[in-house]
Amino acid sequence: MTRDDLEQRIRTELDLPHFKAQIDAERDYSEDDYQEFKRDLVNYYKTYVQDIDTDFQGGLD
Repeated sequence: MTRDDLEQRIRTELDLPHFKAQIDAERDYSEDDYQEFKRDLVNYYKTYVQDIDTDFQGGLD
C-alpha cells in the first residue's frame, strides 16, 4: 500500500480524521508494516498522550 493508503487506514480505523505523518512516500507498505505502524502509534498514545490531562490538572502555573 502507498503512504496515502496507510494514512487513510489510520484515519479510519483509529478515528483520527486529521492524521498526517512523515512517512516515506517512495516505499510500498505491506500489511505487516501497517500493523506494526498502527501498534507503535497506539503504544505511543498510551505511553505519552493518554494521561496528559492528569499531568495538567493543577494548571500550568
